[in-house]
Amino acid sequence: MSTLLWSLAKENPWPGLALTSLNLVVALSLVGLSLLLGVAISLLAGLRAFVDRDAVPIKRQAQRRRATS
Repeated sequence: MSTLLWSLAKENPWPGLALTSLNLVVALSLVGLSLLLGVAISLLAGLRAFVDRDAVPIKRQAQRRRATS
């Protein structure tokens, strides 16, 4: 079967090239989407941590860190 496909690819390479380029576009799109989601999630997590932080003096924050660790 692979010999038949190889002989067809020798005669007309355009379908194989089209499929390869489609795979490349899909792969790059998925990589870009995953990077975008990773950045968005990390920004939201950082923003939430910033908003949830208590507004207390630095000395009390240091005391809390010592008490919890």
